[in-house]
Amino acid sequence: MLFIMGVFLCCFKANAQEKQDECKHMIDSAIKLKYALLQKAPGKNDNYLENLYLLNEQDQPLNYLNSSNKFKFIRVYGNQSRKILAKGIYAWKVFTTLNQNQFTIKIIEFYITYKNHNYSFGNGGGSKTIFEFDCNQHKWLMLSSENSGL
Repeated sequence: MLFIMGVFLCCFKANAQEKQDECKHMIDSAIKLKYALLQKAPGKNDNYLENLYLLNEQDQPLNYLNSSNKFKFIRVYGNQSRKILAKGIYAWKVFTTLNQNQFTIKIIEFYITYKNHNYSFGNGGGSKTIFEFDCNQHKWLMLSSENSGL
């Protein structure tokens, strides 16, 4: 009985790890799409892309993806970050939602500053990428990717 429970747990953990990797891959794909588009966009210079920060929904560094090496990292609400934020930074904040078989990734562009003990988040556009799980093919497929504010 213990052997069967052990096999079940191993299979469950392997499946959960696979799903987590698929999630990371989809988020990474959405970021790469947006990044590639901005590299070609007029008005966005190399300085913008070289000094761009990547954040998760809780304003923490999003540093576990393959594309993370293109970004800088900061803990927005950390005391040591206030000096950097006083000058202002550009950041992408990544939001994800799962609704039935659709996984949506929203990337919002922000300009973040800290002055007079207040944080300011100015929105500058973003993107929305939608993936859908195809039960027949047993894989996630990208349905659409839209950008705004370019």
